[in-house]
Amino acid sequence: MDYSCNICNKNYTSYKSLWYHKYKYHNKNVTNNDDIVTNNVTKITTNLNCKFCNKLLASRQSKNRHENHYCKEKNKINIINKIENQDDKIEILIETVNKLKKENELIKKNNINNTQNNNNTNNGIINNNHIHINALGNEDFMKKLSDKEKFNLLTSPLFEELPIVELVNKIYTDDKLKDDRNTKITNLQSSNCLAYNNNTKKFEAVDKNKHIDKIIKCRKDDFTKLYNDRNINRKIKPQHKLIIADYMDTLENDDVKKVCKKHKKEIIYIIYNATKNLKEKLDEADALELLESSEEEKNLVV
Repeated sequence: MDYSCNICNKNYTSYKSLWYHKYKYHNKNVTNNDDIVTNNVTKITTNLNCKFCNKLLASRQSKNRHENHYCKEKNKINIINKIENQDDKIEILIETVNKLKKENELIKKNNINNTQNNNNTNNGIINNNHIHINALGNEDFMKKLSDKEKFNLLTSPLFEELPIVELVNKIYTDDKLKDDRNTKITNLQSSNCLAYNNNTKKFEAVDKNKHIDKIIKCRKDDFTKLYNDRNINRKIKPQHKLIIADYMDTLENDDVKKVCKKHKKEIIYIIYNATKNLKEKLDEADALELLESSEEEKNLVV
């Protein structure tokens, strides 16, 4: 039996799916033209670039979440707006410079910013044999997550994003998990991506579509392990367990291809932005090192 939404006429195969749909999309009054849902279930989309840092997001929902919680440029703007005099500006500027210097020293210690004689550069992405990377399927990030972080991965994204997508986002945004960032995407239009090979200890070009499928399968297994963890499971509320069970069902039923298609789109954008941010950070470190070298040369001349 099909369960149909009496508001937007969208059909679902179970009552739980219909209930979750109504809770998520029809529980609040619509006040913004961008959120209007018609009988044909179409939405008016907006610019998907962050208005603060111009970061490209996969959906309007991801954009709003990024702007409200994660955008570092927004935080900088808020700090600047609170400055009351010129002395405070100078003090913050000094702190920012010191922070950049510390980040530059950390990059050097991790051998990320070595010279071309020690590194192989591929489209601006560094392959460094001295950095330990865990290949896909061999990640150990579960050991690095606290029980609170594991619980949040199971519950917090339920009304915002797909849990498997949140798990991938955690890996590519939390610095303590950088050893598990085994995939790089440098071009959204390309049919290939870079995947770390345990045998050669290098990033190699592979079919992007098939590789993302493997990522989804691995993260699905991780999500199942999280849910079956007794210490975590007993803390989850019954209504959340229903939603999680419904989500896990969608990964097994006839709509799995449709669900995985959305997973793929989100995951590709997450990895693409992480790769882009790494390149920008390396370029910034190079510029800072060049500036310091120029200052040293100037002092020697004097």
